[in-house]
Amino acid sequence: MVADANLQVWLDTQANVGQTLLVPYVKSVTERQISFRLDVIQRGGSGTSRVSQHGVVKAAAEAPTSLGRVALGVQKNAQCSIELQLKEDGRDLGVYHFECSR
Repeated sequence: MVADANLQVWLDTQANVGQTLLVPYVKSVTERQISFRLDVIQRGGSGTSRVSQHGVVKAAAEAPTSLGRVALGVQKNAQCSIELQLKEDGRDLGVYHFECSR
């Protein structure tokens, strides 16, 4: 799938005393209403966990818009990945993959 060239998508991570805060952002050339699904998957010695969030945001033109927040507890030797799916009016805008920074 080809991502929408009029979108910028990134992940902000902030470490804070035993937790990592993950905040995905989108920035659009034009104002638009975007639906999203955010999946965070952690795999470690104690098993696999998945956290999902979904919703709809109104992204103003040329302004960064956050798409939710997820706080993760730090697990030693865990692998963490993120998948972010964006849609507008049922049309796919893109699927983005990130690694969780620790």
